[in-house]
Amino acid sequence: MTACTKGGRGRRTLQDVPAWVWFVIAALAAGGGALLLLSDRARTGGHRRDRRRWAEQKSWEFVDVDPVLPSRWRYGAVHQGGHGRALDLATGAVPGPGGRRLAHVFDHEQAGQITGIVAAVRGVATLPVALELRLPSAPLPDDAGLDSLGQVGERYAFVTSVAQARPLITPDVARAADLVGDDVPLLWAEDTWVLATIDAGADPERVQTLLQALVEVSVALEDAAVGTDDEGYEAPVPEGHDGPEDGDDHHEPRPTHRDSPADIPYDVEDDEFGPGARSSSSSGR
Repeated sequence: MTACTKGGRGRRTLQDVPAWVWFVIAALAAGGGALLLLSDRARTGGHRRDRRRWAEQKSWEFVDVDPVLPSRWRYGAVHQGGHGRALDLATGAVPGPGGRRLAHVFDHEQAGQITGIVAAVRGVATLPVALELRLPSAPLPDDAGLDSLGQVGERYAFVTSVAQARPLITPDVARAADLVGDDVPLLWAEDTWVLATIDAGADPERVQTLLQALVEVSVALEDAAVGTDDEGYEAPVPEGHDGPEDGDDHHEPRPTHRDSPADIPYDVEDDEFGPGARSSSSSGR
């Protein structure tokens, strides 16, 4: 590469640029990179401290890294970008009908990037299908094993079996899913778990309310699953239907547990992903 001097009296090559100029350029580039790295580390360190403090306040277990836990699930955010790793993982329990329910909160790292915070609550019954509930703004699933079930409240449902999933979509399930919040693009359920992903910048208080909302979804799905086995099970009330007659409280909204703080410790030794399963993989990022 060459450059003409003014008046065209000669040419100056890049080799003619003084060495100190290149040194200054290199120093500025290195300094900029170092500042970005320090800024990212400061943000990450502060986020980790907040999560750790939140876990300690609730008597939950905290580990920096768990590369195994995300492989527990198959659908939702895990399918979109691969299992990845669970960073800043807090494990404990939230209160629910019938007792405590195991819960996890972690930053989901995929391909070296934090894609969001995943909150997970384990229920007490195994669902017959996997179910994804996505906001209209969320991308469509790219899993060939999921079929569209249509709109459920404010979200759109994608399931592994339309026939088996349809009886699960009760008014209570739709109501509970709507209460999760419009800052949660993806809510899904599989096996005994109900999970959701939220923006990586969500604060601990928001994550706390999300966990309680997931308990509500879990309970509603369990109630629906039990109903499918009962001879007296009634299908969900179609849109625009007036509902039950006056005095029939069959479809009255179920009381929620959103006012109860999730501060019940959980004995993680009883869980398949307890400290014994993580002890060899939690040494750092």
